[in-house]
Amino acid sequence: MPRIRTIKPSFFRSEDVSALPLRARLTWIGLWTHCDDAGRTKDNARLIKGDIWPLDDVSLADIEEDLETLAAHERIVRYRVGGRRYLEIVNWSDHQSIQKPTPSKIPPASEGTPLPVPPSGRRATGAPPEKTAGYPQSAGSEPPQELREDSGRPTTGKGKEGKGKEGSARAREAPAEPDRRPPDRCVEHEHDPDPPRCGVCARAREAAQRWDTQHAARTAATRTARQRARAADRERAIANCELCDDHGYVGTRVCHHDPDAEARAARGMDQVRAALKNRPTTTARSEHP
Repeated sequence: MPRIRTIKPSFFRSEDVSALPLRARLTWIGLWTHCDDAGRTKDNARLIKGDIWPLDDVSLADIEEDLETLAAHERIVRYRVGGRRYLEIVNWSDHQSIQKPTPSKIPPASEGTPLPVPPSGRRATGAPPEKTAGYPQSAGSEPPQELREDSGRPTTGKGKEGKGKEGSARAREAPAEPDRRPPDRCVEHEHDPDPPRCGVCARAREAAQRWDTQHAARTAATRTARQRARAADRERAIANCELCDDHGYVGTRVCHHDPDAEARAARGMDQVRAALKNRPTTTARSEHP
């Protein structure tokens, strides 16, 4: 059952939080309202979706992907006790201050067996995340790019959720090339006119959007650099020219900054006049019988 929780303003200024995908951030905040007063809940994508994303087009596969991302970034701990799966919010007391909390009916993570964390999401060192303004910080951290195949993703459900070929598609992500726009679908669904919901495709779309943004920034930077270079060349030409004023004009005409240009033009006109003068003239007359 959802609960009333609080969120600190420092959450939105946290560099470590900004490393999480937007949907994973919302899922993390939603877990605060979904978990009990000890920050624990059942590790069940259906229950979490029902409380956090009841009206949005978010699939069970998307929920599972968010949970894997949060676990990889040490926002939650996923564990098993007696054959049942649970999750617990890391540093729960830093995020929420519960007055007269109700004792949890779920065993703590310390009494369970931790579930595997995607290897790409592990930190480079074993040091715990630093705390800044109540939220763990680790500057420069990046969201995980790959997820484990044995993540416990639901395989049954209504509609297209969990029934597509995401398991096989996940291992068939299209290779990314830095100089080319990455595909916005996985290899499995690249030519599918009506692809199912797929976490790999979602990550591919995010990668394609990031590439578009970076490409636009690079293009704008290159254009600006060229414009500045042309402006600098023009200023140097004006400064070294004795024909034009400080604005590059000779009267109302834009200066060409070439002292010999007029002489060359005059010589060219003389050659043209000489060629026209020496050209043989022929008069075609029509003879009538």
